[in-house]
Amino acid sequence: MRMKLHGPDEPVYAIGVVARLLGVGTHTLRLLDREGLVCPDRAGSNIRFYSENQVVQLKRVCFLLKEERINIRGIKVILTLEEDGTVLPGRHDKPKK
Repeated sequence: MRMKLHGPDEPVYAIGVVARLLGVGTHTLRLLDREGLVCPDRAGSNIRFYSENQVVQLKRVCFLLKEERINIRGIKVILTLEEDGTVLPGRHDKPKK
């Protein structure tokens, strides 16, 4: 039997751990925080901690940045539309040339 030690919204992953998991630098995660895309909780000494759900969201954002080459402004639009239910997650087909 697998025991769950924390819930998916509990901030338990330090920024360095998340950076390694996603293959990005901590500077990228700080930028995404400043831009308001994924805002982690902060410990008493201002250290960023991410929840499991935030790591999943960051994985999506990093995919859009690195693989789809969409800028931060575009990612904000996509995420807003997905949250509103206007488009389904992952359904942002590029225009055909």
